[in-house]
Amino acid sequence: MSNQAKEMGPVARKVQKLKRDPRQFVLDSKAYVKAQKTADFAWAKLGSFAFVLLASILVVFYYWVIASPRYVSETQFMVKQANSTESPFSGLAAIGSISGGMRDALVLKKYIESREMAVALDQAVSLKAHYERDDFDLISRLAHESTIEEYVEFYQNHISVLHDELSDVLYVEVQTYEANYSLQVAQTLLKLSENFINELGAKMAQEQVGYAQKEVERSYGELKKFQSDLVNFQDKFKLYNPEQQGGALVGAINELESEIIRQQTELKSLLAFMRDDAAEVKAKKIRINSLERQLAEEKNRLTNQDQQSLNKINVDFQEIKLNAELASDLYKTSLAGLESVRSEAYRKLKHLLVIESPALAQEDRYPRRIYNILTWFVCLVLLYLVARLILAIVKEHKE
Repeated sequence: MSNQAKEMGPVARKVQKLKRDPRQFVLDSKAYVKAQKTADFAWAKLGSFAFVLLASILVVFYYWVIASPRYVSETQFMVKQANSTESPFSGLAAIGSISGGMRDALVLKKYIESREMAVALDQAVSLKAHYERDDFDLISRLAHESTIEEYVEFYQNHISVLHDELSDVLYVEVQTYEANYSLQVAQTLLKLSENFINELGAKMAQEQVGYAQKEVERSYGELKKFQSDLVNFQDKFKLYNPEQQGGALVGAINELESEIIRQQTELKSLLAFMRDDAAEVKAKKIRINSLERQLAEEKNRLTNQDQQSLNKINVDFQEIKLNAELASDLYKTSLAGLESVRSEAYRKLKHLLVIESPALAQEDRYPRRIYNILTWFVCLVLLYLVARLILAIVKEHKE
């Protein structure tokens, strides 16, 4: 050893050695030597199982030190129908059947788990940006600038929707990295679900009422058309009611026939004691001829081959009148149907009945550290045993 090295202290010599050869400095250090001996001892005792222990230590380190806590906000609700009169199926009728409440609950479950709900939550509370924040550990958070498909898959993995088939209650669990934010997301999800159910019921009701309203408008248009045809027909022939007019005409014909018979009877009485050229006899004949001509005219008005005959007019009038009456009955039926559809549509309106409102979490629920650590350890041990088995089989075949 040179005089200069002797004059230097132990610390200075170590510093100089570190500068000259850092790798050799580390290899010669007592800490490294002790760690090397420990590793050699562990390898001698444990062999390759040391890798399992090392991996398990890394898993424990991740879940207890690195993993970001996730907080849960829960809510429970069910879909109810106004004035619902549903009765549950029993016996053989229940096989393969599904009630309206169960169908609505399953539809809502699919909606909550859908891409549309994920996008709506992102627009309302910036859920995607929350999952991508740098504050949380790299392994559990969503990657930066992720695609919409990646975000939807991540969202579906951090939300749980369970359906109770007996009560048709939906249980929803929302996971985020902050307790207050979980509460906000759960409240927004509940509001969006309620809007979805309300819009779904209202849309169905509007479609039913709209169809019934169109039927009323159509039947009203038919009624106005036939009423207009009836008025035009009356104006054309200057008749309010051809049926009544025909009845009056028949009555007049009957009176004329009776009068002719009476006059003819009187004429025969006169001819019994008077000559044909007597003034009174001539007057009576003139009277009878006038009545016969009037009778012929009235009969001609009532029935002839002309289209203007009262009988034909009455037939056309009755047809138009019947169409107007049928249109009126149809319009009344349509109005009654519209009121019935409105009442039925209101009865079928759906709303969300909240059983448990979202609450603020007091402690994190995920990740489940002990469960995950034990699960990883069991998987690593099984993987290690399988690998050892494969190596043993390969070695045996080589020999």
